[in-house]
Amino acid sequence: MKIQISLIAVFFILLSVSSPVSAVVPDLQLGNVDTQLDKLDISYSSASFTGSKLDLPSSGSSRIGLVSGDVAEYKIRVNVGPGEYDSITLTNYVLEKSPWSTKADKNLVILPGHALTEKFYSDMAIYYAQQGYSAYILDRRETNVPVNENDFSFMQDWTFEEYLQDTYEGISVSRSHTALLSGKSAESIEVTAIGHSHGALLLTAYEASEYDDLPEGSIDRAVPVDIIIKYNPKNSELIQGQAQEFASISNSTGRGVYNDSSMAGMMYVACMASTEPEGYNFSELTNRQFFRLMASQTYIFSEYPYTPDYHYWSGDLGGLYYVDENRLLNLTLTGGAVPHTPKYLDQYMAGLMGNVEGYEINSSRIDSPVLYVGLGGGFGDYGAWWYENEVGKTNSRVTTINWNDQGHGSLLIDRNSTELWALIDDWVAGKKPIKKI
Repeated sequence: MKIQISLIAVFFILLSVSSPVSAVVPDLQLGNVDTQLDKLDISYSSASFTGSKLDLPSSGSSRIGLVSGDVAEYKIRVNVGPGEYDSITLTNYVLEKSPWSTKADKNLVILPGHALTEKFYSDMAIYYAQQGYSAYILDRRETNVPVNENDFSFMQDWTFEEYLQDTYEGISVSRSHTALLSGKSAESIEVTAIGHSHGALLLTAYEASEYDDLPEGSIDRAVPVDIIIKYNPKNSELIQGQAQEFASISNSTGRGVYNDSSMAGMMYVACMASTEPEGYNFSELTNRQFFRLMASQTYIFSEYPYTPDYHYWSGDLGGLYYVDENRLLNLTLTGGAVPHTPKYLDQYMAGLMGNVEGYEINSSRIDSPVLYVGLGGGFGDYGAWWYENEVGKTNSRVTTINWNDQGHGSLLIDRNSTELWALIDDWVAGKKPIKKI
């Protein structure tokens, strides 16, 4: 414990730490981080593709090619506003009969977590494509923002309502794209949506919104993974902490600070852990050990941790247990993470968890089948409470499970993540999932 206290004190001097948001890696603030990242030659590029064959309204589609057996990758960009970065990108993985042709006539749409891109979710999407889905990953607007951007005034318009609208656009276009490939009507294509972390927040709010009532945007099944909409009232200390976090974020936006560059700080730490693993930039731990500490004991770096043992991956200073560290670092530094995100998403999340007046989701409007998946080392059963006790009042088709105590990122690239993906697929197919403790 003494070494942890010492590290935290030093780290608060080196890096201005903000409360971690729902992500696969901890959130840090680092002064002048963009310049340091540029010097370190971190490979980061915004979502892009070339060569358009399909023209949907305000969108263009490209076939990238085969990626695993007969599974092909497509990219679809959708314009959602007039600004330079106002577009979303759908990455589609689907079993082909031939180029631009598939038998798949059911969609699975994945909404990523905070500051993450499709690269962290591609294994998962390819798995579901192999099960017969036309699988999509929806990259939000922030994936277009380059690491060297320094004027974030445009994020003032990136409100939570705008993100709900973007989600509608993505789901609607996914139907149109699968209809094109399969020859089926867009109206006949069922959609299952899986949201992780911030993606789960958006999915839940979307299910309770008017967008889900529109034929093109309706979701047939919802799988929110590891999120807290509301705490059990007995968790008063955690609720109070998030109310304070909401006040802090609101103060920032009130001063005209609309961006959160926490992930940029994490990318810096990841770069040090990757390029100089045995170096000492963070007190008495090596760079790689410090990265492991942040990943496995994330809660000690937050003034208001979401849960008492909140962490991204299980492990210790000797290594992370379930995930390939080098792959994790590589994904973080080669486009899997984005450095700048809008504060409004964090504000909405903290407002919900902090029971702030005016921040609520109408649980009675969520009427489709729901599977809440808690990740034991992340939000876990803390997140299940609202779905069971609030959504469950009016919706008899709510199921909750708690996955292994591996951390908030265990949905993604852990060595046993396929076990969880299979459980979700069983639920979609009408099989009762096995409760994991």
